[in-house]
Amino acid sequence: MALQHPMNDPMQDVQRPAEALQADSEHARTEITALQTQPSQLLFWRAFYVLVGSALGLALGAVFSVLAQELRAWDLTTVLAVSSLPGLLLAGAGWVYAGLRFAHYRGELHRGEGVLLLDGVWWRSETWLPMARLQHLDVHQGPLDRHWAMATLTLHTAGTHDHQLRLRGLPLAQAHALRSALMPRATLTHD
Repeated sequence: MALQHPMNDPMQDVQRPAEALQADSEHARTEITALQTQPSQLLFWRAFYVLVGSALGLALGAVFSVLAQELRAWDLTTVLAVSSLPGLLLAGAGWVYAGLRFAHYRGELHRGEGVLLLDGVWWRSETWLPMARLQHLDVHQGPLDRHWAMATLTLHTAGTHDHQLRLRGLPLAQAHALRSALMPRATLTHD
């Protein structure tokens, strides 16, 4: 008699309770809306990571040039040319990293359930925020956000671990619409 793996059992759904099947069908009907990230967010991340990479690379290059001058290994022109190389390499790495982060950054609104945020290049995170944990929501715009008509929607939650979730690079209108959709509605009943 051959043993069959439960995942391959064609009778598995027949043997499951009716409540579980109903819950699965309700979950399948959940409307999922992808949250649009502005291309300007890519420009912002590229500028940031290129500046950080350039600064670190130039600092490394400065240390290298001081050491080379102390050892009197090369003339000044060669030292300056070689010491600028780490800055160029790290600026290029920042450019590529920003593109990868933008490609992997994604938010989803699961209507009536919550928000999912996918982020990260090397260490990827998937953060699920159920609507029941929402406390309040903020729409934030910095000077560059205003220039590019972007906003960051911050979702504050109950609890201490991961108490806020930031959805960056949203179009301003979408950030306000999402805030309105996620805000809990108080229902008043009169007797």
